[in-house]
Amino acid sequence: MPPRNEPAEPDAKTAPEAASNTKKKIPPVAIYAVIGLVMVGLGYFVGTKFFGSAKSVEEKAVAEQSKETKKSSKSQGAAGATSVFLMEGVIVNPAGTGGTRFLSVSLGFEVGSPTTQKLLEERKPLIKDALITILGSKTIEQLTDPKQKEITRFQIKKRVEQLLGIEDLAAVYFTDFVLQ
Repeated sequence: MPPRNEPAEPDAKTAPEAASNTKKKIPPVAIYAVIGLVMVGLGYFVGTKFFGSAKSVEEKAVAEQSKETKKSSKSQGAAGATSVFLMEGVIVNPAGTGGTRFLSVSLGFEVGSPTTQKLLEERKPLIKDALITILGSKTIEQLTDPKQKEITRFQIKKRVEQLLGIEDLAAVYFTDFVLQ
């Protein structure tokens, strides 16, 4: 009878090779790709949770402004009368222009009481300084973007309320806005 070809038992040298042939190696590129995706995901999570996004800041500003407008309109509903205080001829050089461009602005502040109107008139120089500071810190891009204009309007409203120690400014209007 001819000898049978029985599979030889793997010896110590062939055992690791056989084990390594059955396992597939993961290419390093795949490992780096997975690590990169995890890092991007963590960066996005940390950025939005702790720093917020520009969009969320804009949304908060617009939401707070509409809330303030509703609150002031409710409080003025009984009194009814509102008036507009005009601040005309505010001229500034926008940030980053080196004095080669200018912005001429006139604003209207809607107020609900004669006492607030009187405060605005008495503190006109302080308000004008605040307007020059806020508008002069804005770039041309910020001054021309509609969303940034709303944020600027909100900043002006809050700063004037802070200067006067009041909270009843109903709205701020740009009555003249010339950028050259």
